[in-house]
Amino acid sequence: MLNRPIFALILMLGSALSVAAEGAQRYRLTLHYAWSAASHPVDFPADAHMAGLFGVTHDARYVLFRDGNTASSGVILMAENGRNTVLLAEWSEAARRKRVGVVFEAPGTSTQPGSVVVEFDALPEFPFVSFAAMIAPSPDWFTGAASVALRDGAVWRDRITVPLWAWDAGSAGGESYTADRVDMQPRQSVRLLAGPQFLDQDGLRSMGQAVLTRLP
Repeated sequence: MLNRPIFALILMLGSALSVAAEGAQRYRLTLHYAWSAASHPVDFPADAHMAGLFGVTHDARYVLFRDGNTASSGVILMAENGRNTVLLAEWSEAARRKRVGVVFEAPGTSTQPGSVVVEFDALPEFPFVSFAAMIAPSPDWFTGAASVALRDGAVWRDRITVPLWAWDAGSAGGESYTADRVDMQPRQSVRLLAGPQFLDQDGLRSMGQAVLTRLP
């Protein structure tokens, strides 16, 4: 478990951002993974771990993933292999169109349950944040949150808590963590995972929660 924040990898895809930039707000994102053999006993893999976390601030036009949409190539590569090379290319293009701001990342964790902490800056023109991490091992499963609003109108929110659900990227067949990856053509849409691994008597069981805290 990490015990200190990992600071944002500020790639500023478009124009340089100073920490002192006008209107910039500093946020800490903490992911509390409540995913373990005790909480999710069905089919839980012996080598379970969460891959690295990748995130971006953006405007209302950009969508990292959405229930019912087809996943981008970058999201698919992240969900299948835990890599962000294609995501970075997609974010670079989105930055050229002035749709995204700061990119950040943090290492994964092999401790389950566990937590990951990262800090990043947000500007008024990019008041949303999205992030995702591969559930490993898995065919193409991931967790995260998309288009979380950091502002309520013109006011920056001090604390935001969102659930972390398990998602299927729709690119590979397989109904268990260690199932052989079979390429799906045509691609299926992104959807919440509702298999026995993520269900209990009350319905879908989350992977934990994410907490966003505005820093002084």
